[in-house]
Amino acid sequence: MSMTTTAAPEVATSAVEALRHAGNPFRNYFARNPDDDVCARFHVPELFATERARLLGVVDLYRQTPGTHSEMVPILGNKGAGKTHLLHSIKHGSEGAWQLLVTPGTYQRDTDFLEYLLFQVIDTLLGGARQKGRRPLECVAEELTRRLFHQALTASSRDDQLDLFPAPGLIRWTRKLGIGSTQAQERTQWLTDQLARPFPLGAGFAHMRRLCAECTLAPDKACELIGRFVDRTEPHNTAGLLRRHIYHGLSRAALAGDESDLANFLTYGFAELDVKVRPTRQDLVLALFKVLMEVFQGLHIPVVIAFDQLEDLLLARRNDDGHRTAEAFFAGIVQAMHQIDGVCFLVFAERGLWNRFIPSLDGYIQDRLNNPIHVPGHGTVKALRLEAPPAELVRKVVEARLQPVLEAAGELGLTSIHPFSDEQVTRIARTEPTLRDMLQQYRQLFDHLVYGEVQKTAYDTDAGCAPAARAGESPGHGAPQVKSVVVVETPAGYVDPTVATVTTHMTRSKPDQSQSAHLLESWDRQLQAAREQLEPEGALTGAARELQAALGTFLQTCHDHGVKVGPWRLQHVVPEFSFSEHPTYGVITIAHWVCRDGQPWKVGIGLFMGRGAGKPRDLETKLAVQGATPPVIDHLILLRPDDDLALTGKSKTLWQEAERRGQHARLEPVPLDGFALLYSIPRWLSAITESLPEGQPLPNLADLIQERCEKLLEQVCMPVP
Repeated sequence: MSMTTTAAPEVATSAVEALRHAGNPFRNYFARNPDDDVCARFHVPELFATERARLLGVVDLYRQTPGTHSEMVPILGNKGAGKTHLLHSIKHGSEGAWQLLVTPGTYQRDTDFLEYLLFQVIDTLLGGARQKGRRPLECVAEELTRRLFHQALTASSRDDQLDLFPAPGLIRWTRKLGIGSTQAQERTQWLTDQLARPFPLGAGFAHMRRLCAECTLAPDKACELIGRFVDRTEPHNTAGLLRRHIYHGLSRAALAGDESDLANFLTYGFAELDVKVRPTRQDLVLALFKVLMEVFQGLHIPVVIAFDQLEDLLLARRNDDGHRTAEAFFAGIVQAMHQIDGVCFLVFAERGLWNRFIPSLDGYIQDRLNNPIHVPGHGTVKALRLEAPPAELVRKVVEARLQPVLEAAGELGLTSIHPFSDEQVTRIARTEPTLRDMLQQYRQLFDHLVYGEVQKTAYDTDAGCAPAARAGESPGHGAPQVKSVVVVETPAGYVDPTVATVTTHMTRSKPDQSQSAHLLESWDRQLQAAREQLEPEGALTGAARELQAALGTFLQTCHDHGVKVGPWRLQHVVPEFSFSEHPTYGVITIAHWVCRDGQPWKVGIGLFMGRGAGKPRDLETKLAVQGATPPVIDHLILLRPDDDLALTGKSKTLWQEAERRGQHARLEPVPLDGFALLYSIPRWLSAITESLPEGQPLPNLADLIQERCEKLLEQVCMPVP
């Protein structure tokens, strides 16, 4: 099958060779998630500028009036319209002030929605991922500590101020006589003046520590002064106790660089407060969430929770009941909006999915989701719709892609869209439905003009792109359509999507070579991002619930794809089983492992992440699941960070008592890279699922998982005979 198009201008041989060497700038460069730096590399500020300004206007409502009722704004567009890129520009772009932007990579349908949201916020706060160049913990801790330290200094007595700068020897005695205190007073005044002004945005982390170093103030002294001030001014009710611990943890993170106190409290300590009436699990979660929101609102930091690629988030498993999942998700958002003020929800979804699910929801849910928001300067915002951009903006996108290639070519006299002509760029822009479709067509046209043919790949390595098909055929559609791109031939190994859709219930094909390359590339990318997220001191502790959910996703995927460990195979998986009033520790994953024709072993697998005082509490909670009546598990496996594996004191006693009761359990040491692997798996699955045409299932992943996760599989399975 072939056709002709308007001939492109003749290209000098040297220019063609340079372009070939530089590579196709339209390949492998699509936004895979809201943190993908590809978005920044090819960002065109004019693209969706109006929609971006409106969303930033909505966010500013929560900055200027922190107690604003929680609302939701849907951002709708076809697959490939540019939703993820728009979210990236809000989260990482230079426009607008800083906000805490939470972008969940998974949806835990069977978890209480408010609990799910709380631990998504905690994971984002403590994690190593950056937003607009800064870690969330940096921004929150530095600004809060600046304010608390300034208030504590101005409210402290002269003696308390002098104690910040202890004097050596005889000078200490002369101070009691009112002599020799001038230098200390000058330092206190200088420090007070510095703390009175907000830090510049580019001050970075450790600005508080630098201030202390400049005036030779010991960080522990500063923490003590703030601690006494907070203890004196905060009430002794539940909210006051929670705030006191959070203030202590944040100020210690900013002044001493120690994040462990905050991480331990947000995952353990908040459930151990000494209160007269023991609150329920839901009450604990709600209380902590409200206090955290009060902290952010007091700093005028908006909290934005943005759900991207909603169709894949909700329908990660194609055999799920989509309507039931969607109803649980949207009912959860409405519940959270009623219980927590000050949260701005952004939902990025395909228009078709939105129109399919929303009308089927209960009336009260629809009314709450469709509530319009008045944004000064932007009118009333009910929903944003991303349409195909006009040709002049598409040209700017093409220029942005080609600029580094043309600069590398070093040829003079080439146009900014070389090797394309104006007619070719405009024709594609006017005939394709989405920006992604346009970029796919430019990719194939570039291949034809520079390489002489459309590159033949059985599986396109662009996340978000369909397998390479006949140029002119829309991904996921059976009937070919005439496009403006040269068609050289049908790529070898091409399978018509309509035929694939009919036969997928019969067999799952193994990935071919190019598919495997794409899967491995995506795997490595997600794994690196997970490492960065979990590297900071308190990040691993803060991600405990997210890691537990990832473990459930991992084992469910192993079950779906027939992964085996020696003679063992999975017969059934319960991704998350909650069994305790403790929100962080009271959850495990249950896997039924069966060996040949034997009876299955019901294995409970939990994340044993507690540190310090939380370590025995975590262990006690996990071991208690073996005492359930009737029994829910036969064997318990606890995954523990390998830098703190030893059991001592109360933890050792609890373990020995469990052994005496005849309970089967074992500890498995996991390095940071092992937890990063686990953390990355749901995001990797989401990325590759999103890259497939609608209706096409995942290829069988058994071989890849068994190769890349061999050690993890052995740790979560019964011992191999």
